[in-house]
Amino acid sequence: MKKILFLVIAVLLSSSVLFAQETKSVVTREKNVFTNPSDNEFMGKIGTGYASDPGKFGLDLSLNYIYNLDPVFVFGFEADFFWIKWENKLEDVNAGGSAGGSLTAKTNLYTFPLFANAQVRLPFLRDKLFFEPSLTVGLGYSFMILDYDSDTENGTNLYHGFAWQVFASGAYKLFHNSAVDFVIDLGYRDLSPERSDIVIDMSGVIARIGVRMFI
Repeated sequence: MKKILFLVIAVLLSSSVLFAQETKSVVTREKNVFTNPSDNEFMGKIGTGYASDPGKFGLDLSLNYIYNLDPVFVFGFEADFFWIKWENKLEDVNAGGSAGGSLTAKTNLYTFPLFANAQVRLPFLRDKLFFEPSLTVGLGYSFMILDYDSDTENGTNLYHGFAWQVFASGAYKLFHNSAVDFVIDLGYRDLSPERSDIVIDMSGVIARIGVRMFI
């Protein structure tokens, strides 16, 4: 009986040790592209972009899914939303001796750029620079909705065209075992959607900040 009891206790203790080791390995596993290049990533970023023809800055949102080939070379797909809005005063109105008002026109440009990106990362510089630098080049296509509304007329037109971008990034990890990096982008994006031989140059600088999560 004592031998059987001793055997049961030994089995239970062994199982407990194995479970603790497995739990520890799961908790401390470093989800880092350098040590686990098979971990793919999702990125969400928010910022601003400049459009040449309107001559204005607008809201810029970006979603990315990244496939890790190895610690240095990665590729992925990006879907953006770029929104610029402004209001123009067309003319003053002063009829019948009243105080008068003005005719205005409101314009919204909703641009949806889609890119296939290739990125080169330098993870070995993280210990020296305290962040991971990278360079991204992307090729793609963009669709733009121009929505125009004034006191006299309104309309909606669809524009589209080839797009490309290049930007530098820096990724910073708050602590070593975190599965999340904070990312900042700074670069240039070329967007020239057209419709019936009318081209609107939406090209300009982009600046964004966001998070990169290993999944």
